[in-house]
Formats: sequence, structure tokens, C-alpha cells
Amino acid sequence: MEFDVIGIYLPPSGLIAARAGYERGQISAGRLKTIENEAVRDIIERQLDCGLKHVTSGGIRWKHWNEDFFFGLSGIIKECRDSGHVYSNETTFTDLMRFTGRISYNPFHSYLDDFRFMADAVAWRAECRQIIPSPAELYMKLLLMADGHPERLYPDAASLVTDITDAYRKTIISLYKAGCRSIVLDDTVCGRLCEDNFTKRLLQGGIDTVRLQDLVIELLNGVLTGMPSDLEKAIYLSGGDTIVPEWEYIKYPDNIMPRILSEVNADKFFMPFDIADDYSLEILNHVSPGKKIVLGVIDAHTPFADDEDAIVRFVEKAGRYINSASIAVSPKTGFNLSTYVSRGLDYNDQWSKIESLSAMINNNNIIALK
Repeated sequence: MEFDVIGIYLPPSGLIAARAGYERGQISAGRLKTIENEAVRDIIERQLDCGLKHVTSGGIRWKHWNEDFFFGLSGIIKECRDSGHVYSNETTFTDLMRFTGRISYNPFHSYLDDFRFMADAVAWRAECRQIIPSPAELYMKLLLMADGHPERLYPDAASLVTDITDAYRKTIISLYKAGCRSIVLDDTVCGRLCEDNFTKRLLQGGIDTVRLQDLVIELLNGVLTGMPSDLEKAIYLSGGDTIVPEWEYIKYPDNIMPRILSEVNADKFFMPFDIADDYSLEILNHVSPGKKIVLGVIDAHTPFADDEDAIVRFVEKAGRYINSASIAVSPKTGFNLSTYVSRGLDYNDQWSKIESLSAMINNNNIIALK
């Protein structure tokens, strides 16, 4: 059995301090970029030391896990709001999305230069992975901004899915040409569509959730189908802030997850689980043959040791639903999640977590699953 890590890491303290210094005007943009580059190099070497087969730049250049990618596409701009009130009585400091035309590929997207830097640093010592937000995230964001009526914000709502698909495909192909051999679509839409409260809100807003499911699958397959055969295509399925989706809703006739696992043309699905809820493993009955499942079972937001025996038992039960050869294990999420900083995980702890995961895979308790 293999272990895998999505590839989002906490930045080192030196970079955090440098960014604070830049905001206060104490260091230049050039100096900050140099420190950021060194941080990426260190993260790459740490991943290689841990024996990871797929290496990322850690996502440490991002300000927003999803919008940074969106802002890099043509047809979308960032509007900085540093005063006033946005859906709140409190003063808000935020970056807002504005649509200036049809969404399209941008050959100067910042992710491309960032990836090239990473690929040069990796120097083919491992496969290079890029994480980008799912195309369904962009569609859902616009849909909610427009209260279910994309034509209010987008100049050609009838072509919206086609435009997003085309922009994503061309961006991924450019990443592939730069050396990317693993693409991960970070998706919270499918997980949120498992939540009763979220789907009720959509229905109350007049959104046809069954039609929305069709569009989500159309977007995912439109982006992933026909990609180079040596490009690993993965999707990280989470529930957003709740992390673990409500997999137990699998018997609902309008639940999207069985369709995602059986119809979407991905090679691998990262899926976080609550190891105390083995009933949720029944969702694996819907995985198409040949697909790999990466069980998210390690807590990525606390420095404390995980319950190895409970994890082993959970992984063994997963083998009842899917061929053990198709199972890998990982942390439940990326390590850099702002709402969990208060739990005390630091830069070095995340590497200790990965080393512990590697040891767990290779010890006698889980060797039978190989």
C-alpha cells in the first residue's frame, strides 16, 4: 500500500515574518520573492526526504486557495475592497471577483511561472504535481454570486460551462508542457452537495440541483477527458470547512457522490473520512474499477499522534468495498488550513506527520494490505 499527500503545506516562520514585514513596508517585493523562492526549495527537499512520489510547491504562494487561480484567468479581475461593508456590519478587507468578459485561458497565468520554478528545483527527482481549484468551484462561485442566474453577471451564460472548460484544459496542457505529471482538482462543491442544509438553500433559491449535478459532472469530465496518458488526474473531494462530507447520505436518490465516483474520468480520488464512522465506507461501493482511492485518515491540523490501531482497522474495512491494491492513505486535508492554526501545528510538525504516515504503512500492522 502507498501513502500520498495532497501537497498543501504550512509556510516556514521566516516566510510568515517576511510577509508581515512587506505589509509594513519594511522589506521590498524583490526581497520577499527571494525568501518565498527559498521556502519553496526547502518544501521541495522536505518532500523528497519524506519519500513522496509527487511533489508540489506547497501552495505557499497563494493568498486564496481558489481565487488566486481564478484571478489568473482572462475575463476575471480582482477588485480590492479595503473599506466598507460586504454582507456584514463589520468593516471588511477582501479581494472580490469581477467578470470583465468571457472566461478564457491566460498564457501569462502566474501559476505557470510558479510551476516552472518548482519543476526546475525538482529536476525530475520526483513527479511534479499542481493543485488547482475544481472548475465546479468557479461555476458554483459565479452561480451563488448571481443568485442562481449567471446571465446577471456573465456576458454569455449559455457558454459559461464551455468557456470554463476550455480555459481549464488549455491551462492544464500548458502545465503539462512545463513538466506537470499530476493534476489535483481541489473540490468542495461535490462534498457540499451531500449536505442537506446546503442543497435546501439551493432549492429555496430556485436552483435545480439535479441539473446542477449534471453540469458539475460535465465540467469535470470536460476538463479531464482526453488529457495525456501520463498525466495523473486526481480530485480531492472535501466538504469545505467541515472537511469530511456527509458520505452517509449515499442512499438519497439525488446524492451526487455515487455519480462522481462512477462517472467522472479521474484516475484517483482523495477522500477524507471520519475513522469512527465506518458506515461511511459504503460509498466506496460506487468506485469504478481501475480507480484509486486515497483514504484521508490522518489529522493534518494537530501535532498529536494519531490512533494507529484505529486507522489500520478502518483501512482493513475499506478493503471490503474496494480492492486493497487500489487503496492509499493520506492526511485528511492539506496542512495549511487557517481555521486550524490554533491547534498548534507548526512547520516541522507537518513533516513529522508525513514520516509517521510512512512508518505506519511500512510497519507489521498494515503490511498485509500491500
